[in-house]
Amino acid sequence: MTAACFTHPIDLIKVHLQTSKGRPHVWTTVRGIVSETGVLGLYNGLSAALLRQGTYTMARFAVYDTVKAQLQHTDGTPLKSTELIVATLLSGITGGVVGNPAEILNVRMQNDQALPPSMRRNYRNAIHGLYLMVRTEGIRSLCIGLGPSLVRATLATASQFVSYDVLKARMLRRGYEDSVLVHFAASFAAGLVATTVCSPADVLKSRVMAAIKLQDTGARTGRVRVWETAWTIYHTEGVRAFFKGWVPSYVRLCPQLVITFIIYEKLRKSYYAHYQ
Repeated sequence: MTAACFTHPIDLIKVHLQTSKGRPHVWTTVRGIVSETGVLGLYNGLSAALLRQGTYTMARFAVYDTVKAQLQHTDGTPLKSTELIVATLLSGITGGVVGNPAEILNVRMQNDQALPPSMRRNYRNAIHGLYLMVRTEGIRSLCIGLGPSLVRATLATASQFVSYDVLKARMLRRGYEDSVLVHFAASFAAGLVATTVCSPADVLKSRVMAAIKLQDTGARTGRVRVWETAWTIYHTEGVRAFFKGWVPSYVRLCPQLVITFIIYEKLRKSYYAHYQ
């Protein structure tokens, strides 16, 4: 949650780029947001982002550490790649399911100001958004975009956690002390891997969750087909569109991972020092 407070404006810019048609420039997007809603507009949807961190991220860390502990070898040897894959799959699926409603709210609240006034959802906060989603779209609306969300969550967990663990272990084997410097370097590199791996699923997830599909009657619904959206992006915008917002994604994810993993390591060491 601490990391989300620092990186939320970058995440908002990323969502605007991912849901836009064409190839808008980052600074053009920033100027548009600030000119319409002021500097505080860069924090639109912060309550949903905090809810997402409290559900999605917490679930991933908890399940990943729990599964790794259960699979730990009695002789102290490192876990095998297949065992790490099991841990990432379980934690990614759990995080994707638990955090999907907050993910929808996060995307919608960040993207709302990019829509025409008549099409905006005007969620006041995360709780108000959940209430309106269920009331106007039904309980199934909480599962919008669940497919790409699960794919992204699994890819994110694998690319972030596994790459961090592997890089950290290699640095420790080379004689580096288990310190903040090692945590910083491993998380910095993990951010690069995760941003590239997750970008296509992230773009698709943002498009599906933010979409408003107009029916013949003029009514609107938040449900669109995932593969239909993927094909439309590829057919009309090309493969590069799946990497829209890569730069702000990395600029957001890198400091977020650095802050998250450094705090995580401090809390983990403190826990083991007191309770083990």
